[in-house]
Amino acid sequence: MTLATTGLHHVTAIAGDPQGNTEFYLRAMGLRLVKTTVNFDAPDVYHLYFGDEQGRPGTLMTFFPFGDVVPGRHGNGQATTTAFSVPASSIGWWRDHLGAVGVEASEVAERFGEAALTFHDPDGLELALVAHPQGDPRAPWDNGIIPADHGVRGLHSVTLSTNNERGTSR
Repeated sequence: MTLATTGLHHVTAIAGDPQGNTEFYLRAMGLRLVKTTVNFDAPDVYHLYFGDEQGRPGTLMTFFPFGDVVPGRHGNGQATTTAFSVPASSIGWWRDHLGAVGVEASEVAERFGEAALTFHDPDGLELALVAHPQGDPRAPWDNGIIPADHGVRGLHSVTLSTNNERGTSR
């Protein structure tokens, strides 16, 4: 049996404090902590999985929280922004919500015909919420913190920094 993924399966990043990382993605973003395991290359480090209620591919953001990690710097060969899909009618709600939980967000801007809001997680990772005018049929995790009608639907896109786009454009 061959399985095909037609989009992003998941995105993995490095984080600092595991508790702060978990609090942010649960309470500010409304994602479910789907799984906690270990980094098999470094068993003393957690591997945290956040996504929708069932942890479906296309909704997962995972982290290796290394504790007192030195902040990274932007450059070639990395994902510079991870964007999540939200309902078009929710982008203003998200701007207010992020402000209420102490997250500084940009003004809503148009990006390729879609409204987008950018901000950073506690470790400085750039994130975006993108509102699809045509809607996203994926169901959010109804966690009681983020109302389901505003909830994150899953991954939208990743912006990559590269000095040679041919390797990623296939």
